[in-house]
Amino acid sequence: MSDPIISIAMIQAKARAAFARGKGRDDHGFNWHSACAIETWQKEWDRCAVEAEQLEVSPP
Repeated sequence: MSDPIISIAMIQAKARAAFARGKGRDDHGFNWHSACAIETWQKEWDRCAVEAEQLEVSPP
């Protein structure tokens, strides 16, 4: 029973959607002991933040 309930791709998609809605990095809603899911979420959220920052400062 060590199979994940939610796939990595689903976690990443949820993080992207939450970022787009303006949710914070820690607004994942996972249980505190879901360390792998939280890490995946935060990495994707961080990637979205970096991408958004690059788009804001990119020269035309």
